[in-house]
Amino acid sequence: MKSMFILIGLLVLNHSFAQSPAKITLPQALQQAQANRLELANEQLQTQLTESDEARRRARWQPQVSASGDFRWNTQIQQSVIKNAPFANGQDLVLRFGTRVNNVLNVQAEQKVYDATSRIDRQINQLNADGQQALLEKVRVDVRQQVTEAYYQAVFDREKIRLSERARLRAQGYLDQARTRFGSGTLLQTDLDRFALDLSNAEQAYRNDQRDYALSLETLRYRISSNQAVEPADSLTALFTSFQAQEPAGGNRVELKQEEVNRQVNELNQRREQARLAPVVTAYGAYFAQQFADAFSPFAAGTWFPYNYVGVRVSVPVFDGRQTRINRQDYVRRAQINQNTLQRLRNDFDYEVRSAQNTLTKARENLDESRKNIVQAQQIVAIDRVRFDAGTLLLADFRNSEYALQTAENNYLRAVYDVLRGQLQLRKATGTL
Repeated sequence: MKSMFILIGLLVLNHSFAQSPAKITLPQALQQAQANRLELANEQLQTQLTESDEARRRARWQPQVSASGDFRWNTQIQQSVIKNAPFANGQDLVLRFGTRVNNVLNVQAEQKVYDATSRIDRQINQLNADGQQALLEKVRVDVRQQVTEAYYQAVFDREKIRLSERARLRAQGYLDQARTRFGSGTLLQTDLDRFALDLSNAEQAYRNDQRDYALSLETLRYRISSNQAVEPADSLTALFTSFQAQEPAGGNRVELKQEEVNRQVNELNQRREQARLAPVVTAYGAYFAQQFADAFSPFAAGTWFPYNYVGVRVSVPVFDGRQTRINRQDYVRRAQINQNTLQRLRNDFDYEVRSAQNTLTKARENLDESRKNIVQAQQIVAIDRVRFDAGTLLLADFRNSEYALQTAENNYLRAVYDVLRGQLQLRKATGTL
């Protein structure tokens, strides 16, 4: 029985170790997301499918060779009658066509010689591959942004827990001192209740921060598609130090490349519609071997009769009901839509960059102000602590100084987080994420 309890204890201990979150840095989280996210895997497969279009086009220009065999048993041979045949003394003559066995073996080959659409198809395939590659990069950027934001949020929520824990301990210390003074008759009941309320609020804030952190960890795990629990290994200060803001000029957004590819494809499709009216030249040839026999004997000599031919086929469209003209007009309109969309995207991205720059500037100003406020609040707390220890400052007044410092710390934490978010948004806006 004792050994059973030991075994159960080991299993529980092993389970607890197995469930402990794995420490992960931001680069590791990004790398894991790039490897695990299914939308990225799908886009990579789609890229491979797009690249196979060019291989398919080249395959159509290879010789197309086919072989077939036809083995026929004529259960009733076709007959014809020549009435009053002069070479049969004016009698009706019955003629039989063919034999009981009629086997045919043949090989046919075709080779395209000229098709005006082929060169344009090659260019379209290359552009489609470039467009799909741009789409893949856009998905990668979106994934990087999602993972980075989730990582920042998890680190921020963890720092909030640290601050709320300090606030809870301070509130507990104030309440203990208040109870001592209440017991000695130097504090009113209402003041004691106020300190108890402060502790209750601090404990509630601490619990809420713990729930927020647990949710942010689940979000981070979801964003990187991890099969185990993870937690950030970086601190907010370390992230702020390592993530230096870069503010290059705009124009690198993959959305612009995608739309430009679409415009060029529509222009090529205009040319392709015109090329469809050009002749298509194809060379072809065939070799047949046909057997006639009264019994199935494929290897009998003298029963096989070969024939073959070669030729050149020219196909020239004459009239297609004005389909080519209508299609060309549609592609002209689509190219114009792409051009308008390009200009709209440029305007949108220019505004997005300016907005992100303004947001980041504001966040940096708030950070500088928060630093000054923390220094000032720390100085006030240091002075008030001396006064409180000397008995010249009330506990409630000293508590207010401590709360002012706590507020300054929370504001500084939020300011650092806002700067990180602002740098991330600016990199996204400038296409450098």
